[in-house]
Amino acid sequence: MLVIVQHFSLESPMSDMPPLKPSNASAACEAEILAYGGAWEAALSLRLGLRQGRCVVLNQDHRGPLRLQKLFWPEGPNPAHGIVLHPPGGLASGDELALSLELEPGAALVMTTPGAGKWYRAKTPVRQAFVFKLAAGASLEWLPQETLIFEGAALRARTDWHLDEDSFVASMEILVFGRKQSGESHIAVDLHQCTSVYVNRQLLYRDPMHYVGRNALNGAAVMAGKHVSGLLWLYSPRLRGRLSTSQAEMLDQSLAAIESTASFAGVFAGASCLGNGMLIIRSVGDDPEALRTHLQQAWSLLRPWLDRPLAHPPRIWAT
Repeated sequence: MLVIVQHFSLESPMSDMPPLKPSNASAACEAEILAYGGAWEAALSLRLGLRQGRCVVLNQDHRGPLRLQKLFWPEGPNPAHGIVLHPPGGLASGDELALSLELEPGAALVMTTPGAGKWYRAKTPVRQAFVFKLAAGASLEWLPQETLIFEGAALRARTDWHLDEDSFVASMEILVFGRKQSGESHIAVDLHQCTSVYVNRQLLYRDPMHYVGRNALNGAAVMAGKHVSGLLWLYSPRLRGRLSTSQAEMLDQSLAAIESTASFAGVFAGASCLGNGMLIIRSVGDDPEALRTHLQQAWSLLRPWLDRPLAHPPRIWAT
């Protein structure tokens, strides 16, 4: 089932929170982690741009086990496809993970992960900071695979997006709370996560998430007892303001197809077109694979809004 809300406006809370910038994402994590006496750290800073029409890495710095696999170009010279590698595969007590990515004008990147991430039981919170900066005409499709959250996980995470008004974004997140096959239907967690989207340095959207305790996910307004949540959001200049008749028909057709995939997968989903360039789809269910398939199909159907041709799924998804 898909519930559609058109031109929904959201009052952004926590407006006094200063934005992270690509240059200080790792430092922000590092300053916070020092209070816990240090832990396993991993940081990656990337800058990509166009050279002779091809999207390439211009600068790459890393610390610890976080790297970008060599780019490849299955769709032609732009966009490039890449995989972010974190060999440990999971985060535990006090670990730090920082990712900073900058795209120059016109550069386009499709980026995913090789497999599911994991947030393990933690006595001291994991710290995670992701920062993405896109110049005019740049496009980023950030499509990581799902994250498995274990009993007792503790996380403090921030993701900041700094966008030019003429850039394009698709971002996907899937969270799996507990191992239902092992009887973990209601796990205790301590998760504080916030995503902020800035356009031309102005806050456009903020999405704080706070799950604390064993029953934090059971409310009807949260996950209604489901244990898998999904989020897919787009930013596109073509979604700003009132849509033309042809654009509205195109969007309606896409959302109708997404509704069909959601119903087939046994997923409950809702879509909001905010009128400010953003389109948000939230989903909940009990089958991680079904929800992943639903969101991947939704991304495929909505990709034309990013001025991209038909979707070319990352090859790693097929393995």
